[in-house]
Amino acid sequence: MRTSVALSALVLAGLAGLATRAAPAHADEPAAAPAPASAPAAAPTTTATAVVHVPPGHADRGDDLELIAIVDGGWREPELVAHWRPLGDAGSWREAPLARSSAGGWYATVPAGDAGVEYWIGGRTADGAEIAHFASAAAPHAVPVVPHLVDQLADVDRARHAGRADLVALSIEAQDFGNRFDNPDDRRRDQYVRAEATWTHRFFRGLYAASFGFGAIEGHTPDGPDADAMELRHRARYGFGEVRARLHPSVFVDLRGTLGVAHDGFIAGIGGAVTLGRPWATSVSFGGEALQSLGPSGYIRLQWDTAPPLLMGASVIKTDLPGARLDDGVMLRYDVAYPVTPQWTLRGALSAGARDGSAHVGGGLGVAHEF
Repeated sequence: MRTSVALSALVLAGLAGLATRAAPAHADEPAAAPAPASAPAAAPTTTATAVVHVPPGHADRGDDLELIAIVDGGWREPELVAHWRPLGDAGSWREAPLARSSAGGWYATVPAGDAGVEYWIGGRTADGAEIAHFASAAAPHAVPVVPHLVDQLADVDRARHAGRADLVALSIEAQDFGNRFDNPDDRRRDQYVRAEATWTHRFFRGLYAASFGFGAIEGHTPDGPDADAMELRHRARYGFGEVRARLHPSVFVDLRGTLGVAHDGFIAGIGGAVTLGRPWATSVSFGGEALQSLGPSGYIRLQWDTAPPLLMGASVIKTDLPGARLDDGVMLRYDVAYPVTPQWTLRGALSAGARDGSAHVGGGLGVAHEF
């Protein structure tokens, strides 16, 4: 960055100097009379030192301020100094000599502090005289400190939640995929029920939130399409941990790990999602989960907040829950969240799901409390 700034400033300064020295006299001005032959020769003129400096408009919180300058037109001042002091401090000026960089420019680093800094750049001649090249002691350039984007987003989110960073939630969902081939002894039921309890703490920063919880799954699924196929009863009890990261103001990534026991022993699982937009408003999410003995699931979900205070969503879900050995099930789900109070939110969902037969209904309920 120093090299590109230095080269650009040096080119601009050189062009400006050439234009000044090469500018012709105006056409209607009389030509200067030649000096008399007996007049003594005039002393040669000297080109004033030019310091090219592009001042920064702000400094990031926690970062130092880097000042870069380009010197053009002859360097007769042995020292170039940045005079600075904290913004709002009327005390004496502190000095930061500018050092020459390998790119040919000059630079100095000064602390920006909590509020900012004000400064001016001067050259000091051999006899100690100070020449102001950028701003001055009477009119310094002020550079305020602004929060990083992460800090600004965190402040907005804390205000939106009124400082409440924790949340507990309970949810239950069920889906019936139908009684295959309408078997009268009901041995081909294909359905599951899933419940989870979750605690979440929100940091509102790059690591946006962390969650821990417990869950349970109970399900029935036939072991094949044959007439004598029997029903399999699948179940699981598990704990899970989840983190949400904000990679961009409008990009969130969720990662989940699961450990537990199922009908056939210990199980492990992984899950994840990518959300584009704002998870608390309009967004689209792509995600999936895989649980040993219970099968994988994947989904795409569109969410919108065009009818406040309701928050609605529509999902397409492909799932093997609860460990089906037949064709993958597909579900269409509509869900809605309603904030009863700023602390309490109720959720409801209605779904239709099928594997290789007609669709059947499902749904879910949930409640969340912020504190």
